[in-house]
Amino acid sequence: MRHAIRHEEELRLLGELYGELTGLGLNIGFRDALPGLTVTTDVPGVPLYVFVSESGTHFDWHNAAMRHPVGDPAGAARRIAAFLREHRTGGR
Repeated sequence: MRHAIRHEEELRLLGELYGELTGLGLNIGFRDALPGLTVTTDVPGVPLYVFVSESGTHFDWHNAAMRHPVGDPAGAARRIAAFLREHRTGGR
């Protein structure tokens, strides 16, 4: 088994984060086959991919360089939104 977390639990956690991110006004896509969220950035065609770590303990993004505990989806959403603001290239 690739992940220590069950697929259903992974999808549930991503669903919670999805709700928090959309509540902040971000445009989010949901991938089920390779579970994760795609967050629209200001670079056309280049989304930010957010996923649950293999251990099931964190939301990871920016090639897993950034992470936040899954028990705090609202805090993770705020950090992801701040990350996007900090890494803007302009245009939006």
